[in-house]
Amino acid sequence: MAKANNALIIFSRLPIGSETKTRLAAVLTEAERAALHLAMWANIFKSVLDFNAVNACDIYLYWTGSGNALDYAQYIPPQFILREQCQGSLGDRMRDAMSEVFALEIYAKVCLIGCDIPELKAVNLAHAFDMLDYNDAVIAPTFDGGYWLIGMRKFIYNIFDAPPRDWGNESVFNWTLEHIKSLGLSCAVADRLFDIDTPDDLKRFKTGR
Repeated sequence: MAKANNALIIFSRLPIGSETKTRLAAVLTEAERAALHLAMWANIFKSVLDFNAVNACDIYLYWTGSGNALDYAQYIPPQFILREQCQGSLGDRMRDAMSEVFALEIYAKVCLIGCDIPELKAVNLAHAFDMLDYNDAVIAPTFDGGYWLIGMRKFIYNIFDAPPRDWGNESVFNWTLEHIKSLGLSCAVADRLFDIDTPDDLKRFKTGR
């Protein structure tokens, strides 16, 4: 099944306007939110494929939503391996995806990313994977206090234990980094990038400020 000993998991909702980027509902219609999501897919998928061209890995798209990923097959690169996210909190779902992929026992490194990181380039992914050569885990922060990537060399169940009550709050990155260290594990910090969650994020993206 695997063509390489590394795996990259992309976590994403389906581009359904009523279900995606709901915090942007005050400034974007459902149709506009769906279009934004598709644009973010195009951007993230290109960056991932650019990375994969040099650093071959298996790419998983773990999706959630009321539809089916196959309904959007024209937007999804055919080499992506499609998996549906489980139920539960974001932490539960990330843990489950990491567990499933590591359970195949064919990967030395696995990283998981979101899909709303407009600055993401192949070099950012390469940097994060390289950090796993010398660390048990890697985490890459966003400017709002969250993180856009988390990775590990072996499945560490406890990384997602007792996360902050709200996964969208500004303490998620710091809490997770300290939690990893409290488990006696080494953790590298990769490139900080910004994501698009709120109207202010969208304004910054449009204006470049």
